[in-house]
Amino acid sequence: MSNDVSFDNAVTEINEGVAQEVHSIEDVETASDFELKHTPRLEVIEGSKGQTVKVGIGLKGITHPQTEEHYIEWIRAFDGTEPLGTVSFGPADAPVAEFEVKRTSGQIVVQALCNLHGIWEARV
Repeated sequence: MSNDVSFDNAVTEINEGVAQEVHSIEDVETASDFELKHTPRLEVIEGSKGQTVKVGIGLKGITHPQTEEHYIEWIRAFDGTEPLGTVSFGPADAPVAEFEVKRTSGQIVVQALCNLHGIWEARV
């Protein structure tokens, strides 16, 4: 599959001083494999101490590679606009993270940076 994908819903964000598009998919059912393997997968878990968001990369069983050439560099999460944290990865690491959530805004935003294909976002 070609990596030339049009993202009508991309927004621009400053990442380490460089403007980058933030990609997301609107409809999982019509998304390409390329889009599915880059999109964060979120699971909100209720616990005795509040909520935890578990994050992996890839939807519908399509996972992102973690090789020297192509890997997820970090995953970060926000409660609305309030940062919850960032977890960094190397090529040999599984891109999986957990964040404690207070739900002050009602919306959790998770972003992941692919070293080749930029920032990808999901919201719950």
